[in-house]
Amino acid sequence: MLRRILVIAAVVMLSACAALGVRPPRGAHASVAPPPAQGLWAILDPGCERPRAANIHAWPSCASPFWIQGGKAVVMTASLTHRRRWTHHAPYAADFSVTPGEPLIVQVGTQKDGYVYLALTDLATDEQGRLVGAVGAAVACPTPGGGALTTAPSLNGCDLQSLAALRKAAIEALKDRSALAAATWIGPGVPLRR
Repeated sequence: MLRRILVIAAVVMLSACAALGVRPPRGAHASVAPPPAQGLWAILDPGCERPRAANIHAWPSCASPFWIQGGKAVVMTASLTHRRRWTHHAPYAADFSVTPGEPLIVQVGTQKDGYVYLALTDLATDEQGRLVGAVGAAVACPTPGGGALTTAPSLNGCDLQSLAALRKAAIEALKDRSALAAATWIGPGVPLRR
C-alpha cells in the first residue's frame, strides 16, 4: 500500500508543471517495448483482485486507477474515507516513456521537475502486442559521488545515471517480490472530468 501511494504521489508531484517533453535515460536506443494499451488501468496492492468494472468508485481501496492516454499517464489524487473507500479528486497528468529490456523501465515526469522511474517485469500483452499487465516497483539509484552539481532535481538519484546503472537499480528494486505492485489494463476510457 505504501509503495503504491508513493508512486502515485510522485506522479502527481511531477505533473504539477507544464510538460517539457520526456527524454529516454542516457544511453537508451529506439524503443521496441510493447506500447501500453490506452485507457483505464489499475495499480493493485499485493493480493488485491483485478476490478471487473470501469466504475472506479466501486473499486476496493487496494486498487488505484490511472489512465494511459495520448502519451500521458493520468492519475487521480485520492483520500481514504472513514468507510475505508477511496474518494477520487481531480486528475493530474505527466509524460512518460518506456525503455525496452528486462526489466522494462518506465520514466514519468518532466525535465524541469525530474523523473520517477519504475521497473516492470512479468509483462502481459494482448493479441495486438499492447502491454496490458505488469508487476513493478519504483526505482532508486545510488547517488553519484564527487558532489556533482545539477540544475534539475534528482528525486531518486537516477536522472544522471547511465542506462546500465539504471537497469541495475531496477533489478534490485524487483528483488523483494512480496512488496511489488501489479498494474493491469481494465479497458478503454478517459479520465473523469470534474
